[in-house]
Amino acid sequence: MTRNRVTLALPAAVVLLSGCGVAAAATARTTTDSLVVAKPSATESAPTLGSLPRRVFAPVPAAAPAAPSTPAPAADVVTTVATGGVDEWLEIVSHTGKVVARTEINPTLGWMTAAGTGGAYWTQSGAEYQLSPSGAQRKLGSVPGDASGVLIGPDGQSYAYATSDQTQSGVVTNRIVVVRPGMAAVTIADRVDNPNRPTADAPPSWDYYLINWTASGIAFARVPTGGCGCGSFDMQMQSAYSASINPVTEVVTALTADPSCPLSAVGPGMATACFTGTTSTTGLRVSSGGVVRHNFAMSGANVAGDAVFSPAGTAVAYVTIPASEDTCGGQWTSTLRVLNLATGTAVTRALGEFSPALWAADGLIYGSIATDGGSADSLVAVNPATLAVTQLGPATTGEQFVGMM
Repeated sequence: MTRNRVTLALPAAVVLLSGCGVAAAATARTTTDSLVVAKPSATESAPTLGSLPRRVFAPVPAAAPAAPSTPAPAADVVTTVATGGVDEWLEIVSHTGKVVARTEINPTLGWMTAAGTGGAYWTQSGAEYQLSPSGAQRKLGSVPGDASGVLIGPDGQSYAYATSDQTQSGVVTNRIVVVRPGMAAVTIADRVDNPNRPTADAPPSWDYYLINWTASGIAFARVPTGGCGCGSFDMQMQSAYSASINPVTEVVTALTADPSCPLSAVGPGMATACFTGTTSTTGLRVSSGGVVRHNFAMSGANVAGDAVFSPAGTAVAYVTIPASEDTCGGQWTSTLRVLNLATGTAVTRALGEFSPALWAADGLIYGSIATDGGSADSLVAVNPATLAVTQLGPATTGEQFVGMM
């Protein structure tokens, strides 16, 4: 939810940093399985972050949320920290708060950093690099200078990037390219963007925006060219036309294609969550396989976004802010809502300028809380059952959550 930030929530490696979508193989239907109103069942006051210790990770014991019955061990967190100069640090931080590996990257291409099973990743001088928890660094392969983002594959070594190339006559070709260890780069998507011939699955003029790479495929959106803003959930409002592509067979499956309900999250099995409404949010729609599974009515008094699915896909956490605060450069008061998709009940808590990034396999929701008018961020973990907040480190100017290993 931070200003000028790519904010689509991802179920694996997450990139939430500064930065300003192949014909569909499935047709979305509008079957509705449920229509309920999300009801708050618990409310807590906002946390006092200043009293929390430095780099301490001690989640409050609680009943297991709607997630795997046996949570996975806590993984390492990847962050970037600005140096105040032309460089910034890329760090791997253990669940105990210890910085186990770091490297200084230049230039500060925050949107070209990532997290994966092998550690932390960054793009520099036309190449993709990996930082392992041991501190070892290695070059994975090349990345062209016009790449708009990099995703790390499930194997921790393969990666994908998107490019947009324009000829002198104004024809734009958008591509998604995959690079695997020891192999030449392969273009898996190659499509001309022609404003004179608009299609039903893309804006008139667009670029590929890569969302995530899981066992289900590479999820992407076709976003309007230059579609970056500074309001709340800005990039999500641009991501109406999304799909997933199998990087081996190159088969494409539509995820969303409704401008009135832009994509907010991709969950297990390519489930999607999107919010309806224009100036305010009137509904939350959860779909799977092109079928609307849940359609929750909302008050219309707030703007909603930054959704993340639980690891089992049985719950969705998201943030709302009052519609009156949805202004460029303003201060936001966000409320975290954890919604049980089966019952339609939600627990809620006001958390200041909280941006959820990932509902991890260990059962916790990770993200950041902006402090001091947005000048600094605190990395936090939230228990989805109790909404208890654990601060992973002190508020740091320029620190950003990248993802988890």
